[in-house]
Amino acid sequence: MKYKPDFEEAIPRLEAFWRGEFIDRPCMDITAPKGKPFHGHVPDTIEQRWTDQNYIIENAEAKMESTYFAGEAVPIFRPNLGPDLFSALLGGTICYNSERTSWVAPFLDWNHLPSFEIDENSFEWQWHIKLYDRLKERSPDRYFVTVPDCHSGGDALLAMRGGTDLCMDIYDHPEEIKTVMKYLEKALVRFNEAFQKKVKETGQNGHVTSWLRTWSPVFATPVQLDLLALISPAMFEEFFLNEVKLQCHVAENTIFHLDGPDAIKHLPIICELPVNAVQWVPGAGQKPMIAWLDLLKEIQSYGKGLHLSCHKDEVEVLVSELSSNGLYICTSADSPEEADELLKTARSLAHK
Repeated sequence: MKYKPDFEEAIPRLEAFWRGEFIDRPCMDITAPKGKPFHGHVPDTIEQRWTDQNYIIENAEAKMESTYFAGEAVPIFRPNLGPDLFSALLGGTICYNSERTSWVAPFLDWNHLPSFEIDENSFEWQWHIKLYDRLKERSPDRYFVTVPDCHSGGDALLAMRGGTDLCMDIYDHPEEIKTVMKYLEKALVRFNEAFQKKVKETGQNGHVTSWLRTWSPVFATPVQLDLLALISPAMFEEFFLNEVKLQCHVAENTIFHLDGPDAIKHLPIICELPVNAVQWVPGAGQKPMIAWLDLLKEIQSYGKGLHLSCHKDEVEVLVSELSSNGLYICTSADSPEEADELLKTARSLAHK
């Protein structure tokens, strides 16, 4: 593989991660700069920077060219119009606020429900289909292609209604929510069927978990419900758990995205799900990863793997304190040489 010449060496460790095991060290996903950044033409408007496919492809490939992928890090291309793509395909309009942020303006009216069927004639759907067809020609033996980010189910309702309104809807429109969730489950299946097929057409060896960028020998996906921070465990079980379980079954390997301290109360339910691992994200303004060791050990006590992103200075503590079984650590280094040193450190400290 052009941007990851040693990819075959990473496969056994990655396969061990998904089994909840390790070989000689935990999986280490480390990137480092190794050349000049992209300096090509940048489109004039923010929307064009999100949607101009020539610019997006050129930019992504230039970044891969100038990145050292150490350990189990792999080069990926993820088609991306933002986290609310799923809601946009069901009738929403994407607002491009900055080069890093987009969202769908709330549009759901309980008195005038849409069909909740994916609009395959929409700009967003056709944009993806065209892009995947281009990637099918460009990606082989160079990089991996992933399915788009899919904030489905409760997170889709959150985008369609807005946080305050949806929280009130749980009390004011409980039966309507349950009905709509059934429609959203059907849309989730269609979304994954379509985009998994497009990824398969690239002929690549294995698959990558969308924005989590973790290689898997079979289809893999993040499982997520950011709405958890706003609801109780009882509400989770009553309204949204069935759709989350479906997320666990649209791919063969899964990682649950646990986002922020307000979501921790749901951990017992999450760890009963058939997910391979849990990704813990402390959230903006929170303590660093090494401050959450008790929580991380609790997750491991449930028999789940861990997917963690941290500062390079935290690697030694995390590998020393946590079991290397099913452990996957993402970080960045300032140089290829420093990245390789981090791999050696992880190997020297790995343990069951």
